[in-house]
Amino acid sequence: MTSTTTAPETPVGWGAFNRYWVSQSFAQAAGQVLNVGFPLLAAEFLKLRPSEVAATTALQFIPYLVITPIAGLIVDRVHRVRLVQLSHAVRGLLLLGAGLLAGAGHLTAPVLWGTVLLAGALNALASVGTMALVPDLAPEGGVAKANSRLQLSMSVTQVIGPSLAGLLLAFSGDLVLFAIAAAFALAAVMIMRTRVPRVADTDRTREPWLRSFAAGARFVRQTTTLWVLLLQMTLFNFFEQAVITLFMLFALRDLGLTSAQVGLVLGAGAVGSVVGAAVAPRFKTAKGVTQILILSIGLASVTPVLLPLIPQGSTVLAMVMSSITFCFYGFGLTVFNVHSNTIRHELAPRELQGRLAAVFRTSAFSSVALGAGFAGVLAEALSLRTSIACACLGLILSFCLFTLLLTRTQRDARVTTRT
Repeated sequence: MTSTTTAPETPVGWGAFNRYWVSQSFAQAAGQVLNVGFPLLAAEFLKLRPSEVAATTALQFIPYLVITPIAGLIVDRVHRVRLVQLSHAVRGLLLLGAGLLAGAGHLTAPVLWGTVLLAGALNALASVGTMALVPDLAPEGGVAKANSRLQLSMSVTQVIGPSLAGLLLAFSGDLVLFAIAAAFALAAVMIMRTRVPRVADTDRTREPWLRSFAAGARFVRQTTTLWVLLLQMTLFNFFEQAVITLFMLFALRDLGLTSAQVGLVLGAGAVGSVVGAAVAPRFKTAKGVTQILILSIGLASVTPVLLPLIPQGSTVLAMVMSSITFCFYGFGLTVFNVHSNTIRHELAPRELQGRLAAVFRTSAFSSVALGAGFAGVLAEALSLRTSIACACLGLILSFCLFTLLLTRTQRDARVTTRT
């Protein structure tokens, strides 16, 4: 049997978390440039076909299928801050090397795909560590506010990252890679100052690896609210990634936008995410969490329907309509993420945070990879406009299923409580 010794908790303020928050902001900025920069490099710099551009996007997330479950077990057994720092530093070196190859004219599709795959593996490791650190660093009772701050950083970088990726690519492909490398290097330097002030000794367990590995999945299976959230995030990410991948191609090839304009559209749309992150903690006191989850993810799921309705022939109209769409989408998704992440952190013990994060990351991000591949299949079989409409329909159907399941779960919980 495993024995877990809990270190005495000491009162802490926001200092340690805020230092971590700064570091994570640099890493999130790098990640946002990376997510948009790789597909744009494939489409504009290397002139790859639609299916190859979709494959480039998918390769960023395929490692989540393999690395993330293992990462959850590692994160619950090692020093989490140092693990995240190492992943930042290695990603910086990897992207620096790719930038040097691009500058020398030696960046080919296989080299780009190899870089994308390795960066995706490190992203998977870092993302699990990042989520697991929140309960350790946030002051008591401050988990929702901590998640809101991280989402605020992500939202701001969503404004800056796509625009920066498009603008840098307009000058040179290697500048995109150099910018990402620099941001990861800054993240690694800043996290050096972070200390975990309150540490519940994690399950540095003598339990067999396989049994420990499955603990996160068992916990989700036994907690109905968590598996409903897991199902929704998986389906949403699948169709969302298909929409975004198809929209970039649709905007470039049918609507006549440049890569810089696509970056500006995605960045302008993320303004809604900034607002959502700022106001999300206040919603919990105004309405029940169930209502907030349904309304917020409903907004994020329905608004993309406007994208396939954008007419050709007017660049200004295309940019305005798509920016408004992504703005409302970003607002809803961010509010949903703040509250769903908080539920996960509050329901699970600290020694399971890494493995619980791994379960959600494995399912959610592997569905992103599959969604990007699905986008490639649709783009080859149908027009880009029709393909986006199909992906939007998937978003709406998954939202309807989530609403039904979550409402039923909460109703059953109330009946059980009265009984």
